[in-house]
Amino acid sequence: MKKLSYLFVILFWLCVASAFGHDYPTETSWQITPPGGSPIIAQSDSNLLPNTLYSDTIPLGGTIITAIFDSFGDGLGSSQWGGTDGWFLIQNDCQDTIMYVAGNFGEIYTDTLII
Repeated sequence: MKKLSYLFVILFWLCVASAFGHDYPTETSWQITPPGGSPIIAQSDSNLLPNTLYSDTIPLGGTIITAIFDSFGDGLGSSQWGGTDGWFLIQNDCQDTIMYVAGNFGEIYTDTLII
């Protein structure tokens, strides 16, 4: 029973990795919330560096809403400006990759995920 309980806890860990490939990471932010938008479960730091991988592990399960914002309006795209496009990934031990976003998505990208 102890092993089964341990396995159950592991299935609800969510790993969030994001990389901002463009030269203006302060334009881009992200957040994870329950349906309804509040309270914020996790969000990006306001001091993001260009071309840097950030990784967080968050214990949660159920339905979550993910949102990525870009104030300039080019999403994580920077190849049109001579740079490298950035990406955003959410995965867990049970489902592997459950969200992957890259390149130009405009001002906002949102997705509803069931963990």
